[in-house]
Amino acid sequence: MTSTTDDTPYFQYQPIEQVERLESRYKVIDKLGHGTFSTIWLSRDEQKTAYVAVKVSTGDASTHEAKILGMLKDRCLVHPNGRPLIPVILDEFQIEGPNGHHKCIITAPAQSSVSAALFCCYFQIETTRVLNAELALAVAFVHAQGFVHGDIHLGNILLNLPTSLDKLSVQDFYEQFGEPYTEPVVRLDGQPLPPGVPTCGTLPAWLGKRAKDILPFEAQLLLSDFGESFCPLDPEQRRRGQDCPSPLPVIPPEAYFEPDKPLSFPSDIWSLACAMYPLFGLRWLFDATLATQHDIASQQVDTIGDIPLDWWNTWEKRHEYFEEIERPNKDRYVWPSLEQRFEKDIQAARQRDNVSSFDNEEKVAILSMLRSMLAMRPEKRATATDVLSSDWMVTWGLPAVKRARNSRQTGGPSLCKKADARSSLVELASSVALERTYS
Repeated sequence: MTSTTDDTPYFQYQPIEQVERLESRYKVIDKLGHGTFSTIWLSRDEQKTAYVAVKVSTGDASTHEAKILGMLKDRCLVHPNGRPLIPVILDEFQIEGPNGHHKCIITAPAQSSVSAALFCCYFQIETTRVLNAELALAVAFVHAQGFVHGDIHLGNILLNLPTSLDKLSVQDFYEQFGEPYTEPVVRLDGQPLPPGVPTCGTLPAWLGKRAKDILPFEAQLLLSDFGESFCPLDPEQRRRGQDCPSPLPVIPPEAYFEPDKPLSFPSDIWSLACAMYPLFGLRWLFDATLATQHDIASQQVDTIGDIPLDWWNTWEKRHEYFEEIERPNKDRYVWPSLEQRFEKDIQAARQRDNVSSFDNEEKVAILSMLRSMLAMRPEKRATATDVLSSDWMVTWGLPAVKRARNSRQTGGPSLCKKADARSSLVELASSVALERTYS
């Protein structure tokens, strides 16, 4: 793969008119993962002797993400340790294949998604604080630039590599992480593969750590995948509720109850709260196992309450779950309130598994912040600025980010007293450049 922005003049072959350059700048080393519209490959930049992530979009994918990240590039939010909190495009180009034109964007590689790291184990409490505060800072930055992320969930939240892979040769990389593992692609009917279908599939490499092993100073978050991002003030970019692509556990209630109305910044805040909840513990706030969108709506009413009357009156399936407004049917399971869920899913679960839980003061602050983010009416939800100003952020979240930064700079743990919390908020929130508020 050769960059279209590569201005290096060297050639290895005599040029042939109307034939592309044969030199390859990016050498594929392993697979990092895939989504609905893209596959991400760990590659070696032969020109800069560095490892990069090459995101190859499907032939029918939009070029929207590259455009959004390009607009954000010049004003990208920088992590307190100098790393960005959203992807920075290092290069981009297009390749032609049997299945169409494929847009490719080059970014720094990450070690894993938060979702993968959380599998069957908890983050340490201090690590949880760092990650949740960084996530809120990233969302606040995106909103301040006038964009809604549009697809916040744990699979799109990545963990940066604590150290660079660049010092490893390809052979050293394989010795440390293993050779790529492939399996043959075989048709069920035994017939030969059609043109354009690869002969084997590559399983993703695992470069990360489990949640329990990630120390606070290693918790460096990256909010990724801007393919669904949009500017709600731009009529050509507006998204309606029925267009919301988010997974059921994080989908905001207005996407279901007001499908024809445009989404805006509050939809991100709901998804942000739903993404933060399992970072405190392990389980999702809303359970999408074998669930329909009606099931999720009933869970939201059980857990949060306060469903608007106009939503209730237009909800055709309401009587399958409720006798009257917010009075559940007697023959079904009733989901506990947010406070009860937190006590069971997070506090009791962490104690049962011999992991530190949150003290009562911090628990109250967490629940107050989440409640403000989970207001059913989008216009009543906290803004990203409100979240950064919440008691939990000021007293626990942002100071934890500052401690982690100081620890990375000094090579050891550092202390940040509660008295420093307000200055931490000012210092970190100012870096977000929240130059305006929004509704």
